[in-house]
Amino acid sequence: MVPLAWIRLQVRGRALNSISAIRAELAALDVGDLSGRLPETQGHGEIVRLAAAVNTLLGRLEQAEKRAERALDQQRQFALDASHELRTPLAGLRLQLEDAQMNPDDTDLRNLLEHALRDLGRVQSIIADLLLLARLGTAAQATMEQVDLTALVRELTAHREGEQEIQLHLDPEVTVDAVPSHVTRMLTNLLDNAHRHAAGTIRIDLRRAGDSAELAIADDGEGIAPTDRERIFHRFVRLDSARSRDCGGTGLGLAIAHDIAFAHNGSLHVEDSASGGACFVLRMPLVTND
Repeated sequence: MVPLAWIRLQVRGRALNSISAIRAELAALDVGDLSGRLPETQGHGEIVRLAAAVNTLLGRLEQAEKRAERALDQQRQFALDASHELRTPLAGLRLQLEDAQMNPDDTDLRNLLEHALRDLGRVQSIIADLLLLARLGTAAQATMEQVDLTALVRELTAHREGEQEIQLHLDPEVTVDAVPSHVTRMLTNLLDNAHRHAAGTIRIDLRRAGDSAELAIADDGEGIAPTDRERIFHRFVRLDSARSRDCGGTGLGLAIAHDIAFAHNGSLHVEDSASGGACFVLRMPLVTND
């Protein structure tokens, strides 16, 4: 008969050998490459479960590393795009001033000042938009208040001038919790975008949809291809490369609108409009009466 003590010693030895093997495998893993995994054997013992748990943790760390790399790449690209957008008007302004310095008698001062102020205004707009995006990306949030979207839409559309007809279909007193200045900026950006692309008509629908306020701003322009409907919310994206920067804005308007919606636990996406153009659909939680 095999002594019980000997059996326990053998089991303990195999367990220690397994733990030593796991430790050796972990030590051999490349800290710069989280794709490696521990070998897993069949069974239900603690050592098997330990190896599986370690592999699960390695998998999560690998995914976190990939997300961090993507975020870093996006930050680098954003810094390059922002530098380019700021450099363009500054380079134009410098060229005009240098030309005026070399040829003062041939310089139209009024024209020079108009162009200089326009370029400086563009730089100022880009910087202001960048600062707003930075604030939206932080945890700190401005004071939230109850905002009547119905009244705000009426106010923002009342004094807009242009050839397009604005059709309003608004439920009364659609109220959300929001930062007033931010939600005003979001709606202004969406309305500006609709005015730039509408051929003749802009339709605005606001209604209660369950626990959410749903705002749809539709135009009868050329619309947006399905392949571009995510990209338009990226920073410094302009789908119409032929349109001048002055007419096309800073390239941050829709990105700002999207980030403001997200910061308010809402969403913003684009789909086809009934009139053939684009329809931007905003959803935000309604005020709850607790």
